[in-house]
Amino acid sequence: MINTERLIETFVRYTACDSESGRERVFCEMMEGELTALGMTIRRDDVGTQCDSDGWNIHGYLPGEGEPILFSAHMDTVPPGEGVRAVVEDGVIRSAGDTVLGADDKAGLAAIMEAVRAAREQGVVHRPVEVLFTICEERGLLGSRYADYSQIRSKEAVVLDSNTPGELINQGPAKLVLHVEITGKSAHGALAPERGVNAVKAAAAAIAAIPTGYVDDCTVINVANFMAPGKSNVVPEKAGFDMDIRALDKAVLLEHQRQIEATIEAACAEIGATWKTQEDWQTDVLFVPPSSPVLAKLKQVYDDLGVAWKVDKTFGGSDATWLFERGGMDVINIGTGMTDVHSTQEHIAVADLEITARAVLGMMMI
Repeated sequence: MINTERLIETFVRYTACDSESGRERVFCEMMEGELTALGMTIRRDDVGTQCDSDGWNIHGYLPGEGEPILFSAHMDTVPPGEGVRAVVEDGVIRSAGDTVLGADDKAGLAAIMEAVRAAREQGVVHRPVEVLFTICEERGLLGSRYADYSQIRSKEAVVLDSNTPGELINQGPAKLVLHVEITGKSAHGALAPERGVNAVKAAAAAIAAIPTGYVDDCTVINVANFMAPGKSNVVPEKAGFDMDIRALDKAVLLEHQRQIEATIEAACAEIGATWKTQEDWQTDVLFVPPSSPVLAKLKQVYDDLGVAWKVDKTFGGSDATWLFERGGMDVINIGTGMTDVHSTQEHIAVADLEITARAVLGMMMI
């Protein structure tokens, strides 16, 4: 039922339309036109100002029978994403090598659109279908974070924004970005160093004592953006760094935060510096129970396609988090086959793209 040649053409055409985060307008207009041509009622969700973008989210609705289901993918890409030239060769679609391909996430968009086209032209009975195409996902899930969910009817959703076909992600982390600022006391580094309190020394001691990477089976922590501007002959008064803390259990994350702040406090007390932190909570936990009907349906769809499936967790972010938290939906993030994303080696197998479109079509069926 899926037209593979049309699917390839659609995907290649989508990749050729520039839509780096913040500059999605032209692509939004394209998608509105194509959704309307498929008979969908569309609504602009004007979140551009909140996301610092010239684009907007698109919510579409197509009537059907039974309970509605929503499919979601994001329209923005990372740089370098201007002037993309897709190359189709030996069953693989890849970037020409000087840009990303944009399979993240235009593979998801193309699969959704082909599935809806196939259902419409063949007159098959299907569930009511909603789509939510978002902007600025690559800037921190902003489009879905600020989306208006009040008019969305679906309680089940599928996000198409992961890697391997058959990958069914039902669990994701809460994410806290912690901005740390340490204050010491400046003094001349050669003439009166004893009068200074070196903020860099305190920050370095704290960072050295904080565990990073996968610190347990539930948590991953990273330190970045160490900054201490000033002259080399002055005892630095200010130092700062950022921390990315993600955990599949929010209580565990909060305990790690407590331990981290205790470590910073001890390092500062050792030399007489002071400290403060600023919290930026970016997402809450995603957890859809294994007993969820949408997960059971996806398993059956992949079984019917002869594709091995695996229910899994991720420490990465996706729009699924906000659809779950603010949209109140049971949402699963599925793999599309996109590979080496966010690089100029990005590519996707045509067979994986086709499997993804068939999976969407299967989820539409009653």
